[in-house]
Amino acid sequence: MVQGQAMRKVCGLLKDKGIDLSRMRALEFFGREGDWQTTAYAGEVMSLEAWEIDPKFEPALRRNLPDATIRIGDSYEIAAAPENKGRFDFVVLDNPQCLFGEELEHCEHFDALPLGLGLIEKEGVLIFNINWMPFDFDEHPHWKKERENYYGLGDTSMLDVEGHTLPFYRRKVESHGFEVSDCFEMVRNPEYLSYIVVVCRRNGAV
Repeated sequence: MVQGQAMRKVCGLLKDKGIDLSRMRALEFFGREGDWQTTAYAGEVMSLEAWEIDPKFEPALRRNLPDATIRIGDSYEIAAAPENKGRFDFVVLDNPQCLFGEELEHCEHFDALPLGLGLIEKEGVLIFNINWMPFDFDEHPHWKKERENYYGLGDTSMLDVEGHTLPFYRRKVESHGFEVSDCFEMVRNPEYLSYIVVVCRRNGAV
């Protein structure tokens, strides 16, 4: 799929569903260089921040996203800071695959998802990657175990997105105190990778 095409399709679908992206405060949680999906929605939203842990990507981030607020630091730590709670309406977790971090302490979006939800004020959109058919899976037993624990399945080498994964994430988001009005998949790569897009509202929000 052409670079950014899946995100452009997501934005088009959300607008067709009556969601006004132009009033949304967006966050790219894993900024990297900002030249893939982020440029596809940067012009659609009211404001944009991009967080990136590796300072070597800062020049490219600023070049590719000239109107964005760039923060260099650990996104997990930034997201956990009280002052960042409820600051955004459109949160994108373009998470790496497998295990990552200095001590391989993170796996896919698993521990970033609740942090991302915490950044949403009242209602918003959360978008994250799912790997529905991991490659070289048998060579990464720790990754395999993390996925089995997270999804509660004995075999995660081929996720049933419609039958299992979408209902799983709907329940997951609801367990964090949100009502889910929509939850859908957008394929990014026909071999293994998709977005999950969740439209949600915090319980009791007015």
